[in-house]
Amino acid sequence: MKKFMVAMTGLVTLFTIGATVPATALTPATTAHAATHVGPNLSVKAVYSSSKTITGTATKGSKITVKKSKNAKANLGSATASKKTGKYTVKLAKTLKKNANVYVYATNPKTKTSFYRIIRVQAAATKKATTKKTTTKKTTAKKTTTKKTTATKKATTKKAASFTVKTPTGTWKSNTANKYSQKMVFSQKTGFNQYLYKNGKKVKTLVSYAKYSVDAKTPTFWKITYTPKGSKTSKTLYLRFTSAKKFKIVNSKNKVVAVKAGVAPAAKWTFTK
Repeated sequence: MKKFMVAMTGLVTLFTIGATVPATALTPATTAHAATHVGPNLSVKAVYSSSKTITGTATKGSKITVKKSKNAKANLGSATASKKTGKYTVKLAKTLKKNANVYVYATNPKTKTSFYRIIRVQAAATKKATTKKTTTKKTTAKKTTTKKTTATKKATTKKAASFTVKTPTGTWKSNTANKYSQKMVFSQKTGFNQYLYKNGKKVKTLVSYAKYSVDAKTPTFWKITYTPKGSKTSKTLYLRFTSAKKFKIVNSKNKVVAVKAGVAPAAKWTFTK
């Protein structure tokens, strides 16, 4: 009986240490791409309605597929990332529509794990704007058209210049709240690890060697599902990136919330790389 009680106490302790989000946000992994290993890297260049190909870089040798929707059976195109550089070019079978979404998947051929990004199709930049600009002095009507076209071109440039996040891989350090701070490490070799500090000194390991998968709900709102080493229960973590090197802990509705981390009081956490 004593051995049984000790075992039960150990399980309860493991569950408490691994919790990094409110109980309402911890759900089992249900996405089709949930991996048993760390997923591959994937970056995608801007896509336009006039694009005939989609290009970018991924983990060397990864299989790249493009779909119209997450559950689409047919592919819009596929290719294999270079085994030397990781670069890829996917030829599209259909013309893309402005403001539509396309799903770009990278699948590791060895582990069969995958990672995908949702890309918004931008309006194609036209060459007519340059032609009209050279003839604006002839008529007032053409001059007006040129101004509108230039404004559209500037708006398109701003969208293309917005930041992108490739993967969560790396070391992220949090702000200090109630004398406590955190450190998260995402690695393709050691998985997801999370540590708690007080006054700059490590006091507890919250998560160690966890296998994780990434579900990019939007380019800046990610859902990370992880399974701590030795556990059969998956947990969920939601991140909102405010720059390529900063994210906030949020809930499933992408709202910043106070989250309890181990023995540290609930607080709003921001991590920087």
